Amino acid sequence: MKKVVIYLFCVICLFSCKKNEYLNASIDEPTVEFASTALNETIPFVTGTEYSIAVPIQVFGGNSTASLSVKAETKMPSDAYSVANSVQLKGKSLDTIFVKINTKKIEKGTDYNLKLTISSSNVTVSKNYESCIVTFSQQAFMDFFTGTYSCYESSTGATYNVEFVKQNGTTIKNMNFYDFPLAGQYVPYVFTQDESMLVEIPENTEWTDNLGNKYLVSGTGAYELNGNFAVDFTMKDAATEEIYMTGKHTFRKK
Repeated sequence: MKKVVIYLFCVICLFSCKKNEYLNASIDEPTVEFASTALNETIPFVTGTEYSIAVPIQVFGGNSTASLSVKAETKMPSDAYSVANSVQLKGKSLDTIFVKINTKKIEKGTDYNLKLTISSSNVTVSKNYESCIVTFSQQAFMDFFTGTYSCYESSTGATYNVEFVKQNGTTIKNMNFYDFPLAGQYVPYVFTQDESMLVEIPENTEWTDNLGNKYLVSGTGAYELNGNFAVDFTMKDAATEEIYMTGKHTFRKK
């Protein structure tokens, strides 16, 4: 009986040693993976023709300078994006795969998906985090400037709410110009989508107030990337073209 107990004890120790050996080997072996299986990115509406999305990868259990193969799967046209086919790890715990987006080839306000998968013959890749789905969209420019704003009018010192409605891809409509419009009347604001960040009320825009008086409105100003903008305006009597009012409208998003 004593011999049987000793034999069982030896067997248990043997299996225990093998298990520990396996665990130690796995801990010491570097493993590469994406930091997350999903990444969401919003491209600002004012950006260049190329935008880079940084997709982080990480190394556990040591360092590595191995090469990773990168596979990209998407329904996007091939000229709308680019991703390197391989990445050389830099021997650090964190690294990055860059997805470059050609913003001229995508529709603003539309969501796009791109699945990245990494593999390697030189280093272990985590099976649970070998892929990352990158979801992104570019902000629709004029949609950002629609909705309710607080308007400060310098010529009268008044503050009141205005509603901006999208007219097209470059223009919004002020449905409460001067806080006294005839029902259905509006003033258009045209936005220049470049570094000048200009806003303009087209010259001699016709507008009618709530009493039926007709005016010619024009103006110029600038917008900010937080959604606020300001416009210096001029109102002329439509019949005589004499200046009726000048001032500045400062619009702050509510």
